[in-house]
Amino acid sequence: DIIKVLRYGKEVEEADTRKMLKSPKEEYTKSLWSVRALEKAEAPSDDIILSINNVDAAYNGSLKVLHDVNIRIPRGRTVAVVGESGSGKSTTARVITGLLPPMVGNVEFNGKTLPAELKDRTKDQLQRIQMIYQSADTAMNPRQTIAEIIGRPLEFYHGLSGMQKQDRVLELLKMIELDESFYDRFPSELSGGQKQRVCIARALAADPEIIICDEVTSALDQIVQEGILKLLLNLQKDYNITYLFITHDIAVVNAISDEIVVMYQGAVIEQGLKSEIMSPPHPEYTQLLLNSVPEMDPDWLTKLVKSR
Repeated sequence: DIIKVLRYGKEVEEADTRKMLKSPKEEYTKSLWSVRALEKAEAPSDDIILSINNVDAAYNGSLKVLHDVNIRIPRGRTVAVVGESGSGKSTTARVITGLLPPMVGNVEFNGKTLPAELKDRTKDQLQRIQMIYQSADTAMNPRQTIAEIIGRPLEFYHGLSGMQKQDRVLELLKMIELDESFYDRFPSELSGGQKQRVCIARALAADPEIIICDEVTSALDQIVQEGILKLLLNLQKDYNITYLFITHDIAVVNAISDEIVVMYQGAVIEQGLKSEIMSPPHPEYTQLLLNSVPEMDPDWLTKLVKSR
C-alpha cells in the first residue's frame, strides 16, 4: 500500500504505492526505476560466431538435462537466454565452455567444431570464449589484489609481465570505469558492483570474442545493475564483443539483448529477434514467463490473478 525509499539508512521519500510508481519526487527514486525503461535497439546479423548443434547433455551420464538444443549466436550481438530455474540455461553455458561435454551434438566456434572437453581445447580456443559468473565473491581469490586477479590472464594468454602487465591492468581498470587506486586493493575492499566490474575486466584481459554472462546482475541493486548493463553495452560498441546473456529478468533482456532464446525443461522453445519474441502471439510457456515478471504497476498482481 505504501512504499518507503531508503538510502544510506535514511528515508528519501514515502508515498502511496500508485503515486510512488507513477510520479516519484526525488531523483534517487527516479533512478531506481530507470533501469526498467532501459532498452537496447536490436541489431540483426547473419554472421554466426558460435552455434550449438543438436546438443543433448546429462549429469553423471544419466540425468539428461538438455534435449536437442540448437542456438545460433551472431557476431557482435547479444543473445539473451531466458527461462525458469532448471530450464537448462547455465547447463548450456557449461557445454559451450567445455565444463560439461555433450552426449550428442557439438559446439562450433567460427565455423570449426570445438573439442567437447575443456582439457582438449587449445589455449587460443580457451582465450576466445570467456565467462563471467553470478557471484563475484566466489569468482575471485580474496587473497589476491585486483592487479593480480586481472593480471593472471594477461600472463597466461599473452605472456605479459613487469611494466607491460602493469600498464595493461591500468588500461583495463579505465575500461571498466575504475581508477588506478583499485590496483592494489583486495576484493573485500570493493562493493558488489565494483567486484563485478573487476570480473568483467578479467574476462576482457583475455581478449575474447565472446563473453558468457551468467546472471551477472541478479545480485546487484537497480542502480548498480543499470551501470553494469551500460558498461557492457559500451564495451560491445567499442570492441565488437559478442555476449551470451543468461538471465531471468525481462527488464534486463530489454536492456541488453538483440535476440532472445526461451528455454524450458532443457529444450529451446523459441529463438528470434527481441521484437519478435516480445510481441504476441506467444507460445504458451513464453507468455507464462512474460506474465510472471513483476511490473511497475500497482495492479500487476491483480491483473495476473484474473488472467489465470
